[in-house]
Amino acid sequence: MKSKNNQSEKKVYIYDGSYQGLLTALYKAFKQREVPVKIVAELNFRNDLFYQQEKIITDADQALFFSQQIKKNISAQSLNNIFYAYLSEVEKMELYIFRYLFTGFKAGKKIDEYLTKEYVRQVQDLAHKVKHESHRLKGLIRLQEAADNKYYAAIEPDYKTLVLLAPHFKSRFSTMDWIIHDKRREEAIIFSAAEKEWLLIDLEKEFEPELSDKEKEVQDLWCAFFSAVSIKNRSNPRIQQQFMPKKYWRYLIERPGSSRKFKSK
Repeated sequence: MKSKNNQSEKKVYIYDGSYQGLLTALYKAFKQREVPVKIVAELNFRNDLFYQQEKIITDADQALFFSQQIKKNISAQSLNNIFYAYLSEVEKMELYIFRYLFTGFKAGKKIDEYLTKEYVRQVQDLAHKVKHESHRLKGLIRLQEAADNKYYAAIEPDYKTLVLLAPHFKSRFSTMDWIIHDKRREEAIIFSAAEKEWLLIDLEKEFEPELSDKEKEVQDLWCAFFSAVSIKNRSNPRIQQQFMPKKYWRYLIERPGSSRKFKSK
């Protein structure tokens, strides 16, 4: 059995799962000069009798201060990296970020050159994957007109990308009311053309708006066109999946196979 002194050194930080909550937890760790064995979102926490538990109360001021310190003493790029890595929701992501920053406050902006460190590679790799999926979704999302003159799109991304998509769609579709729904996480961004603002809200997976008659007609025409211009002899599903992975096909109007009922004359 471990001594009390030894046990007190092993602490688990439990935060609310938000980005501000994570920044608060990191601020506490550096301020208290502690190296937690785990930093875990409350939703993912499993009780462990071998470690002390410290529940972190999210503090917006501490989170803002800590993010400013990262930008000042490491770099703006590092701050972006840890935000994108957080959006990955990958297990142990929080500890990778902690170790990345621990070294970063010593190395400064050169931290991203420390590629022999696993945690540096992990943070960079997670950030790259999240940014890549976000970029891909900007071209794949299809807004559909609902019966109430609002527009809706459903996605099931690998990562928590809604907050990265919102500014892009706000800029492109600022005159429309729209919703982009992450069914996997049961949340959505909702944009109001009148308010010119978007909000992140909870939205159950089963939510499906009724499409307008015009939208149904346009979808039929689009699928017919998609079928008509395709060349059967040049069909190459393997190449198609390289450019557009099959996991994204479900919510595409013109997904492969969806237009086979339309025959060109």
